[in-house]
Order: sequence, then C-alpha cells, then structure tokens
Amino acid sequence: MSTEMNPWHPMSDPVDLKNMGKLVEESGELASAGARCIIQGIDECEPVTGKKNREWVEDEIADVIANIKLVIERFSLNEERILSRAEHKEASLRTWHDMA
Repeated sequence: MSTEMNPWHPMSDPVDLKNMGKLVEESGELASAGARCIIQGIDECEPVTGKKNREWVEDEIADVIANIKLVIERFSLNEERILSRAEHKEASLRTWHDMA
C-alpha cells in the first residue's frame, strides 16, 4: 500500500456540480418519502397538505429517474453497464424478498 499523498480534485464546473448536487438532493428526498411510508404506511397522508405518501414516493422516484438520466448523459456514463447491473440487482433482490 502506497503512503504517498494522492490529491483529490473536487468538481468545480458549475454544471457538473448542479447535476450531481440535484441527484444527491433528490435521492435524499426519496429516502425521506420512503421513511415516511415505513413509519406511517404507504396509503396514509401528510398531515398538513393531505398528499398521500404513495404520491410523494412516486414523485420522488420520478425526480430521481430524471436526474439519473441527466447524470448519465452529462458524465458519459456507461448506461449499458448500469442497466446490466440493475437487472442483476433486481434479480437478487427478488430472491431475497421471497425469503420469508
């Protein structure tokens, strides 16, 4: 293992930062919506607005998907590799979910 310092080079391009920042932000909002569903139930409503948790999760999933597409495009990510990994993950999660 090398002990030499390896300097990081953080993102500095404003559009790069916007793309990654929004992906992280929307992912956090999806996490919040998911937590609300776990705590209250997916068909319960937000007490102030009356919006169903189901609709909130749907909205946040849509926002994350949109941001994922933009990040893939912006950074020329390997979409084929991403989709292949997603398929494998989905299959393994289905198996895991069936383990009762």
